[in-house]
Amino acid sequence: MTVKALAQAMNINVDHVYDCLIHIKNGDQYSSDNQEIDDFNVIVEVVHLCGGKHRLIPSPFANEKKKLVANVTKFVRTPMPPKEKLKPRPPVVTIMGHVDHGKTSLLDALRNSNIVSSEFGGITQHIGAFIVPVSKSMVVTFIDTPGHLAFAEMRARGAQVTDIVVLVVAADDGVMPQTLESIAHANRAKVPIVVAINKIDKADANIKRTETMLAERGLQLESIGGDIVGVSISALKNINIDKLLESILTVAELQQLRGDPNGPVEGTILESKHEEPTSENTEFNNNQRKGNLATILVQRGVLKKGTILLAGQSVARVRALYNERGIQIERATLSMPVQVTGWKTLPAAGEEVFEIESENLANRIAAQRKADEIAQKMEIDVVAVTQKHEEHLQKYRAELQRRRQLGIVFRKRDKGSGQHIEDKEEKLKYSILIKTDVFGTLEALTKIINMYNDTRCPLDLIDASVGSVNDDDIETAQLFNATIYAFNTSINQTIALEASRKHVPIRTFNVIYHMLNDIKEELTKRIPST
Repeated sequence: MTVKALAQAMNINVDHVYDCLIHIKNGDQYSSDNQEIDDFNVIVEVVHLCGGKHRLIPSPFANEKKKLVANVTKFVRTPMPPKEKLKPRPPVVTIMGHVDHGKTSLLDALRNSNIVSSEFGGITQHIGAFIVPVSKSMVVTFIDTPGHLAFAEMRARGAQVTDIVVLVVAADDGVMPQTLESIAHANRAKVPIVVAINKIDKADANIKRTETMLAERGLQLESIGGDIVGVSISALKNINIDKLLESILTVAELQQLRGDPNGPVEGTILESKHEEPTSENTEFNNNQRKGNLATILVQRGVLKKGTILLAGQSVARVRALYNERGIQIERATLSMPVQVTGWKTLPAAGEEVFEIESENLANRIAAQRKADEIAQKMEIDVVAVTQKHEEHLQKYRAELQRRRQLGIVFRKRDKGSGQHIEDKEEKLKYSILIKTDVFGTLEALTKIINMYNDTRCPLDLIDASVGSVNDDDIETAQLFNATIYAFNTSINQTIALEASRKHVPIRTFNVIYHMLNDIKEELTKRIPST
């Protein structure tokens, strides 16, 4: 971006950009209007001094401005062939319900493996999917969605790919906020519900009360004359789990689920993450299964090694396929969740997946999608920067008028000073940078943080991404005086030492609400006393 282009983007005089540049490290080297500012940090600081947003979107120059492919950026699902050409497929079942009502224990009972202990704080942190054989010829795919309010987006996404929702309701607790939310998601997706009234082994369990509470919310169970299938279970004691599976199969048979195994691959990204190589070599953790990983639910075709996939702006030539146990498999068929390696960049959870005939075409489509998104964001950002600049000027003029009335004369600041008039917001602001292990957690966290709007102490999320903390994160955090929050990600010794040297605090967490509480405490400390 040139000096002139930067001024135009912020709708200010180019001289004002030069005034800012002389106060910025390495800024004095830019002396002509058409000179390219090749240091991103300089651009960020100029916008910061002008009262603009901290994060800038790169301009779509060069290759991204070329007309790549006409009318190919918006894929839609291919219409299904005639019914007689479709084949029966396994049902996809999503487990939903309120926190601590026993969803994870139910999943544990279904696949007969102890997954509860592997979740920090006993709370499911991100979507998992697995297959349960229920007979010699039938399997069921289960998707687990976290029950916390923080994971509303992930729970909504689960309902978009499922055939049946199993709603877990604790008999001792009854209907709770996330219970209602799960019902709403299922109804919006027009997905049938099977109710599992859990924890019937507890002394204070009250099945009748729970059935009444559900009826009051529109779910009339068969046991009280309605049409909603309900099963009373104890996931912990493995009571009536077989009856629950039978009920799921009955509902699935009524739906007559079928799919196309012969068409080009289509699916949905359930989750994505970056996995670092480690010294361990176990069934779940080996160095062949590393790099960018995405869990895909196959909804059409047969996914094999070498298939070219497009998901949003991400492209993959499938290098390897793994099941939920981390075992490499040769192919994934209809309704099967599979972990895929070979992604150049991490696809976002919830993105639709399409098979593309060539890697070159997939790359061109992804580039065009990215260029379109950048152009759209730039239009929005120009408006936002202009508005912010106008607000800044109004504050400046008001302060200038106030000081003139009081007879206060401004002193010219030294060139080394990086700010003009520091307002109270800048002093109180808490800046953070977030790193997470998987995209779904990142999405949930950023949504919660963006809901914060207390003007007494602004919260500035300067960046958020998936993966371990790296050198770029340290530099960015140092530039904006930010604290790095690392969720379920490791911090190597070199990075820790670099952060310490640059006085960048890094805080690590494994439970999402512990992390949110820490941010809340920091904000509370900064709010001025009245």
